[in-house]
Amino acid sequence: MSENRSSADASIDADLETMVQLMGRVARGMKDGHADAEEIVQRVKDAGLGPRHVPALTQLVLHGPAPVGVLARRMALSPATVSQLVGELQRGGFVERRPDERDRRRMIVSLAEAHRESIERFAWRRLRPLRATLESLGPAERAHFLLGWRTLARNMERGGPADGAPGRPGEQPGPEHPGP
Repeated sequence: MSENRSSADASIDADLETMVQLMGRVARGMKDGHADAEEIVQRVKDAGLGPRHVPALTQLVLHGPAPVGVLARRMALSPATVSQLVGELQRGGFVERRPDERDRRRMIVSLAEAHRESIERFAWRRLRPLRATLESLGPAERAHFLLGWRTLARNMERGGPADGAPGRPGEQPGPEHPGP
């Protein structure tokens, strides 16, 4: 391996360590034990729901009432999956469905008044740092930042690097890194 390649690998490994530390801090910040968070998390648990329901609530906080199809697009999930999530949230008392005034065949999903305030506090507590981060970056920096997050999401959804190679560059498949 060339000296430049070894130096690049060491630099990437150092950046990887930094990224792991930062992701841990971000994850802890998203789960912080504030009373608002604990209240809504407990209400969700008491209703037999879990973390997979939170993105639908967050979308309703961000954009207001919407049809299931619009929520599905915003969440990058199938309409059937989002319809199931919304049904579970409705049974738990977190959302309401009402007919669209312009098209009575279509149902509009909104936050239930009984939980609106606590859901909004819960969501904005997590969204404010994200928004502040984006606001602190210029347009080009924001584009690069979001490109990094999109790349990370794609690689995590695929289960590894885009090229399918295991672990570090130049690493061969072995017992701990089986090949395809």
